[in-house]
Amino acid sequence: MIGSQAASATPAHAKETHRGGHHHVRKARAHATPVVEFPELTCAKYGRPMGIDAPLTASRVRKGDPYYIEFRYRFSYAIISGHMYDVFGRLDANGRPITRQYVGLFPAGGIFGLYGGAVIPMPGELKPSVRDCTYRPGAAYRVSLTARQYKALLAKVRAALAHPPVWQMEAYNCNHFAAGLGSVAGLKPPANRLLPSFAYIHAFIRANGDKDTSG
Repeated sequence: MIGSQAASATPAHAKETHRGGHHHVRKARAHATPVVEFPELTCAKYGRPMGIDAPLTASRVRKGDPYYIEFRYRFSYAIISGHMYDVFGRLDANGRPITRQYVGLFPAGGIFGLYGGAVIPMPGELKPSVRDCTYRPGAAYRVSLTARQYKALLAKVRAALAHPPVWQMEAYNCNHFAAGLGSVAGLKPPANRLLPSFAYIHAFIRANGDKDTSG
């Protein structure tokens, strides 16, 4: 009798354990950190895996698009024009970012590379700095992407990481790199290539027919 009870209890216990296991798996999945394609382009090493949010100056987000690219401008102590860079990743069902990866072109060598680049091309770097991850952007322009467009963006970023472009203050700077990635969504750069970053981003928005809420 005892043996019979033990035998009949075992399947029920196993079934309960199995159900509990599924519950924990579902719970773990629900709280799992979304996957990013380029961990080195997140702000995790600065203690901010999601970086910093930005009030949008302009937005072109289509309902149902699962990805995005966001063009940002921030202040820079090193150069009065500021710095323009891109943030990209996945959107939730409501069009809000659930991942943020940062990429932007700046010259290697710090301040020396910056001013050396006014004369000669300097080796470029692309990974986010602590300032990209912590400074509040002065402007941000978000554009949603289809899966195909996002795949094209990833290919461009991957190629740039493998062979970083050179930086030269007038010929090819952070503005040109950041706006160039927008080609995956059919965006075009402004006619004036020599604008400082704080003006370039607004000209970029207008060149693509979107409403600039900064006035």
